[in-house]
Parts: sequence; structure tokens; C-alpha cells
Amino acid sequence: MSKQSLQSFWLIPFPMKLLAANLTCISLTLVVGLMKYVPLAERAEHTYYYPFWYTLIISILINLALLLFLILPLSLIADSVLASLKMKGPVTKVICTILAYFLLGVGSALLFSIFVYKMDAFQYAGPYQYVVITSFVFLLWQSGLGWILNRVRKQEQTNTG
Repeated sequence: MSKQSLQSFWLIPFPMKLLAANLTCISLTLVVGLMKYVPLAERAEHTYYYPFWYTLIISILINLALLLFLILPLSLIADSVLASLKMKGPVTKVICTILAYFLLGVGSALLFSIFVYKMDAFQYAGPYQYVVITSFVFLLWQSGLGWILNRVRKQEQTNTG
């Protein structure tokens, strides 16, 4: 396999990664917002509930910071490492990609916890789960957009060829 075809398989263009980060942010924000929302009929008396829009805004800010400052830069490094590996077969590539993004999620969660919780980084498990899930959702959006991009490129090649 030539170097150019290897790079085109692994390396997704940066604008596509930004779009995947935004789609990840929006999808996770909607899920978190719907999970935290309590309908009016189920609310307890004398208890304050955050409005739905407030939960969405806070979740968007946290997700964007997490994606743009931790997961996106580390995914560029992970993709370049994956592109340099000599892997044969699609199953090996998928397993290595999942493993790389799992490690990316754990590393991002560790950095996130160190900055947010300072010396109590290992006391709370919630951020680790959330950041690992965020990295996998980012991988799914990125893979889906990369698949669409490859289909469009093949379609253009068959139309011009």
C-alpha cells in the first residue's frame, strides 16, 4: 500500500474533524439536556430546577472546551500514529483505532481531571467515563463523515473517469 493511500485512509481533513467535533458537541448536549430535564408534573415542591436552555448552554460550553482543547489536538496525534503503523487487514485497523481512541479518551480525562479537580484527580470517576464516551462519539462522527467523504470522492472519480 502506498504512503499516499495510507494517509488518505487514516487522515481525515481538519475541517471534517471540526465538523465532527461540533456534531459530537451538539449530540451529547442534547442527550445530557434531555437526561437532566425534569417535566413540570414530576418536579418536587420547593426545589429549584435549572431551565432546559441553561443546561444546554453549560453543556455546550463544557463539551466545546473538552473537544477543541483536548480531544481534537490529541486525535491529530493519534491519527498520525495510526497512519504510521503497518497494519494489515481491516479488523486490525479497526481494533487499533478503537484502542487508540480509548487511550485518547483516558488521557484526555486524566488531563481534564487534573485541571478541574487539581489534586483530587483520581477521586472522581465521572469525568473519565464522560470523556471516554465523548472520544468514542467523536470517533463515530469522524468515521461517518470520512466514509461519506470517501463515497463522494469515489463518485467523482467514476463520473470524471
